[in-house]
Amino acid sequence: MYDVIVGARCAGAPTATLLARRGHRVLLVDRATVPSDIPHGHFIHRHGPRRLQRWGLLERVAATNCPAVTSMTVDMGDVPLTGRDLSVNGVALGYGPRRAALDRVLVDAAAEAGVEVRDGFTIDAFVAEGERIAGIRGHDGRGGVSATEHATVVVGADGRNSRLARAVGASTSVSVAPVICWYWSYWSVCPTTASRYTCAAGR
Repeated sequence: MYDVIVGARCAGAPTATLLARRGHRVLLVDRATVPSDIPHGHFIHRHGPRRLQRWGLLERVAATNCPAVTSMTVDMGDVPLTGRDLSVNGVALGYGPRRAALDRVLVDAAAEAGVEVRDGFTIDAFVAEGERIAGIRGHDGRGGVSATEHATVVVGADGRNSRLARAVGASTSVSVAPVICWYWSYWSVCPTTASRYTCAAGR
C-alpha cells in the first residue's frame, strides 16, 4: 500500500521526489525505460530553472553537457530584438538538456529521496473502489510479470491525453488550439558564449 502512485516523466518524477522528501511512500511507474528520449519537452524556461535550483537539481541538469542559455533573440520579421546576460542569481533564462538526460536526473533524484521506481511497467487498468481510483493493475514489459498496487492517491501525470483523466471522465476546463510550432537542433560544437534561444514567429 502506497500513499501515492505517479508517472515517471518530467511532471511525475519531481512530484514523487517532493512527496517522498516529506515522508510519503511513493511508487513511480512508467511504461518506458529510463532513460529514453521523446520528441518534446527539450527546453526548460520560465519557472522551470528556478524550481530545479530550489530542488537542488539545476547543477545536475547543467552537468549533462547542457550550457545555460543566457541570450535570446525574438524575430517577428521586422526588427530582431536581442537580450543578453539573461541570468539572475546564477539561474539562466533557460536550459536545453536532451530529454533522456533530464529524465535520468529527475528519476535518480526521486530514487535518492526514497521513491520506489518501476520503469518498463505498463498500466493495463485502474483499480476502482466506488468512485475513487485506488490503484493500478499492470505488467512488467520486460518479463511480463503482472502486479496490482494500491494507493491513497493516484496521480495522472501522463500529459494532455491522460488515460487516468479519460478513465474518470475528467472535464476539460481550458483548451487552446496550437497556433505556432517549434523546431529544435542540437549542436555538438558551439561556443557557450554564443548560446542563444531564437524565437521566430510568422503567420
